[in-house]
Amino acid sequence: MNISSQQTNFVKRQENGEAFDRYEKMLRTWFVAYGIGGPILFMTQASLRTRLVAAPNGWLIGILFLAGLAAQVFESFLYKMTTWYLYRGEVKDHTKHRLIYKFSEGVESNYWIDVIFDLSTITLFAVATVMAFPIVMRDP
Repeated sequence: MNISSQQTNFVKRQENGEAFDRYEKMLRTWFVAYGIGGPILFMTQASLRTRLVAAPNGWLIGILFLAGLAAQVFESFLYKMTTWYLYRGEVKDHTKHRLIYKFSEGVESNYWIDVIFDLSTITLFAVATVMAFPIVMRDP
């Protein structure tokens, strides 16, 4: 592989990484907005709040929204911590021998962890939305 080809591959990887970062931030923002927006809609609209409280599955709907939001907060915390330990390993080489560094490498290199959190959040929000829809659409 010649130098020009290596540079092209590096630029492509960099562009793909930047695109991934943009889409990930967009998805996280959407998750947080939806996870907070759903419950706020019920809490700020008196008629919806009354119907939700009266519904047999009202508490479950709230719990599902909060669980989806909690999954995203936990995921963000997990990746923040792993990124910190990976950074520390680059700054202080002896840190690379610690178990927490090796754990962080494992988390960072296994994309399926991210996918599990996102699919869980989508599922929790979808179930909450499907359960809430008849409550919202019912005549006051």
